[in-house]
Amino acid sequence: MEYKEQSFEAVIEVGSECEDCVIVHGWLYDGTKWVLHAWGETEEAVYDLTETRDPQHRSEYYKTHGVTEERLRRYSRVEFFTLLGETKHFGPYDKELFFATTSDVDPLTK
Repeated sequence: MEYKEQSFEAVIEVGSECEDCVIVHGWLYDGTKWVLHAWGETEEAVYDLTETRDPQHRSEYYKTHGVTEERLRRYSRVEFFTLLGETKHFGPYDKELFFATTSDVDPLTK
């Protein structure tokens, strides 16, 4: 998997159109390296517009991409749009956890 900067922009559309979603910034694991990514999600579905415009089952998305709770940050729509307005960028906002766009080692060991 390659780093897709546009994933951070794409969640603006998700957050604007999906009232019950949260915005997620997280590390995805492709089996060889960790990649920083952004998506929107509800309890059941993930909206990753860099892959498809259709909702994906959250459990399948997490399994396919090696998503783990400790390697992500969730933002409510209000939090996300507030941070966007304050910082004038799409994220990531937690620079300690998201120190690079890719990592060859587990980001939690940094």
